[in-house]
Order: sequence, then structure tokens, then C-alpha cells
Amino acid sequence: MSKPSLQNIRFSNKSSSISDTEIKEITSKFNTPLYVVDEQTILDNLSSLENSFNNYNGKTSIAYSIKSNFNPSIIEILNKEGILFDLTSLGEIYFFKQTNGNFDHILYTSITEEENEFVAAMKSGISKFVIGSYNGLLNLISASKLSQCRPKVLVRINPEIDVVADISASSSMGKFGVPVDNLSNDDAFYIINKIYDSDILEFYGIHFHLGSQISDPSCFVKTIDILASLITKLQSNIDNFSLPILDIGGGTPVKYIQPVPSPDDIGKLITDKLNMFIKSFNLSPTLIVESGRYLSAESAILISKIVNSKTYPEGKFHIVDAGYNLLLDSALMKQEYPIDIITKSEIHSYENIQIGGRLCDTLDTFQIPSDKKYPSAEIGDLVIFRNVGAYSIVFNMPFHCQTKPSILLRKRDQSIHIIREEENIEDLFNSEGGNLISQQ
Repeated sequence: MSKPSLQNIRFSNKSSSISDTEIKEITSKFNTPLYVVDEQTILDNLSSLENSFNNYNGKTSIAYSIKSNFNPSIIEILNKEGILFDLTSLGEIYFFKQTNGNFDHILYTSITEEENEFVAAMKSGISKFVIGSYNGLLNLISASKLSQCRPKVLVRINPEIDVVADISASSSMGKFGVPVDNLSNDDAFYIINKIYDSDILEFYGIHFHLGSQISDPSCFVKTIDILASLITKLQSNIDNFSLPILDIGGGTPVKYIQPVPSPDDIGKLITDKLNMFIKSFNLSPTLIVESGRYLSAESAILISKIVNSKTYPEGKFHIVDAGYNLLLDSALMKQEYPIDIITKSEIHSYENIQIGGRLCDTLDTFQIPSDKKYPSAEIGDLVIFRNVGAYSIVFNMPFHCQTKPSILLRKRDQSIHIIREEENIEDLFNSEGGNLISQQ
């Protein structure tokens, strides 16, 4: 099939969910597999997240973690909403700059915290940094002197508590942040005092991030209690201590197959606790709520096609033209994506199925709920993976020399735009060094 032109395709359906009719029309013009992102869903989820923290007695800001989906068009959509952005690498800075983002809206949270990285970030115009180690603090001080900048600094704490989540970011001797009470320089109380003692840094707040897909939000309550003990010590030790920002990270869960707490339920629990917290300490920090998965996951589908099928006594095993190279969480985390099948058959029978991808790897099978039956399908029918907008696209990998598929954007006016063109095999060959063979 020849590559389609970049002209818009329009559909009449006004729903923010992408309909079967639209999917069929898209696949008549574009090769499968491909992703389709819905702009309205991103904006609806942003509004939902903002509204869920309306009870907080202070200002609230949402920060998008672009690691979850760094497609330039997605960044641009959220840029226009005036929200904050959580960036973690110089590469993400480049993407943000190319999309004309406001650098005053960036919180830069490095993991390696190297001096040259901080210098480059400051030269780009970033002024707000999150620090998660004493060595990182020293590097930031050095970079500030070299750049002649006075950055605003948040300290990332690790409450070292149990978190019920798909991925916990809080554990003893953890990778992220520093403990509240430690017997070394990697201690939140010690680092914050050092920031106040510095004439080149400005203390800007406290940050924590507990995990991804948090299913029991009581961990936020426990963390705020731990934070209260730290604030008590800081107020008794530092004259005129203030807390301009309190960043509680992300973790708002997305419903894939299993039920999860709603943003409203989580937001009410957290804001009730925070309102008591800020009142007791006479503080008025701006609350920052980070989100990557919640803002982007539900916005996208992956459209694939059945290219082979086997029949067993128990049901059918379908092979699709996608694989975990496009949905890596299905292999890494056994992620269960909502799956629909669009068939050409007029026979409405249902059967047990399994779905595998095109990769020569046993792990390349997709999780199907054991109690769910699907319409009888055949080669050429479509398999739709939903809620794939977070991490799936950024984890795309060229296993078996697989090229990256197209990404389409369904805008609010229902027009369809290409926001990433399908990669061709020549580009992949050259990116892997094929263009260097003749030079050897």
C-alpha cells in the first residue's frame, strides 16, 4: 500500500472515543499496525485531574511527565493549556524547546544529577530543579556558579513506606529521593539546611513520588504524616522557613481491566489531609500534581490486524501484525490492555481466544481475561488495543528489524492528522549503522 498523503481525513462522529466506523476508514487508508491518539481524551483527563483537587485550600497546578509520551504534537497540545511539565533528560529538553514550550513551566528532575547536565539545563533556560541526593546538590551548586544562575530547588524525599501500586517508587535504600531521617548527608533535613545556607540556591519546596498505578491512596496520607515531622524540625531550626511548592508526584491510576480508585476519590482523600497539614503549620504551598500515564494512556489505541489464525478444541489462537515491540508493558509487566475485535463476519458467535504478536519470542503474547469471550474472527479482521497512550509509544523497539508505525492524531474537530510518519526499513538500517558499511 502506498503511503497516504498528509491531507486531513474528516469523520462525522462527534464522540471523543474513536468509533469502529472511524477505525475501518482509517485502516482503508493507512497500514496496520498504527496508533491513533484522541486529543479530546487528553483534555478531558486533564480537566478531570484538575477538578479532583478543587477542595485544596490553595493553588493547584498539574505537571505532565513527558516521559510517558513525548510525541511533539502531544507536548504541543498540553503546552497550549498552560500547565507545568516534568522533564528528566536533556533529550526531553530538546523536544520541549522544539515545540516552543515555556521554560518557566519546567520542573527538571534528573536521576544522574551530573554537573554538565545541570549546566546545559540552565543554559537552556530552566530555573527550577528537583534534587534527590547530596551529591546532586553539590553538582547543582557547582553548575550554578559556572552558569551564574540562582536556581529554585525542590528536595525529593523518599518516605520509605509500603505502596500498593503496579510500580512502587518508595522503598528502603530506594533509587529516588532521600530519606527524611538518615545518618548521612543524604538526608532531607540536612540537604534543605544546606540550601538555606547557600547564597546561590533558593529553596523552593518538597517533592515526592510514590509510584505508578497506585491502588491504595492511603500511602499519600502516611507520607504527609512523615512530611509533618520533617516540617516541624525545619521550622524549629530555620528562621522564616517557607514552603512555596509541595509536589506530590503522580500515581493516579488508569483503568485497564481491573477497577481502580477514581481521581475524585484520591483527590478528596489527599486534599482533606493536606488542608489540615497546611493549617497546622501555617503554610500555603502551591500543590503540584504530576501525571504522565493518567493524562496520556486512555487517549490512544493501537490498531492491528489478524494475519494468521490456528484452531484448537478450546478456541482460536490469532497472530496479529503487532508485537510487544509496540506494547512492551505486555511483556515486562504482563499489562492487560482492553482489547476489542472488529470483524467482517455477520455471524455473531463468541469463542475463547488467545492473541500473539509477530515476534519470535514466547513472551510475545497478550494478556486476555480468562472469563472473556470474543466475537468469532478470521484473518484480516482488526484487533484494537485500548489505553496504550502511555509508555507504549516511547518503548517502541526494532526487535526483528521492526520499523516504527505511524501515529495519527484525532483532533477535537474530528479531523485526522499524521503526527509520526511510518518509519521505512532504509531509515532503520542506516540508524543502526548501515550507512557506515561502505566507509569501513
